Amino acid sequence: MNDLIAGNVCSLLGMGADVASASRKTAKDVLWLQTLGQVFFGLSSVFLKGYSAAVQSGVSVVRNLAAIGGVKSKWVEWFFVGAAAGLGIWCNNRGLAGWFPVIANFQYSLAVFRFQDDERSLKKSFLVMVVMFAMFNLVIQNYVGILSNTAVFVSVVLSLSKGTK
Repeated sequence: MNDLIAGNVCSLLGMGADVASASRKTAKDVLWLQTLGQVFFGLSSVFLKGYSAAVQSGVSVVRNLAAIGGVKSKWVEWFFVGAAAGLGIWCNNRGLAGWFPVIANFQYSLAVFRFQDDERSLKKSFLVMVVMFAMFNLVIQNYVGILSNTAVFVSVVLSLSKGTK
């Protein structure tokens, strides 16, 4: 199987996990499914040679697990933010587009630790991250990733709109 196909198949699996996360009612359930999605998106980025995104996914998995485990410490929070930014910059092989996953993960990392018990705020921050990853996926030819980002965006917006009624 060539890398383009493998990367897009992994994105499809990640999409399933992320779409499922949009319908969850607790922040912990949202984070569990998003963690699974990040595993698949990380693999996709490796296949498609988008290394700044791959390291963001790796850091996201560990960050989400820490948040799920109730780790609440400024030091831990800033460690993940710094690790994601530093590794993303170091592993960026896509120029300006390689910054999209770094910035997306930076803002979402802050949200995970600030709003880990507030599913609505997590979902809003997730929307910002999804848009930035869609732009990056266009550059690395992750067509399923773009479709995934669009589907996740729509499902999260629908979930948020249902919660306001």
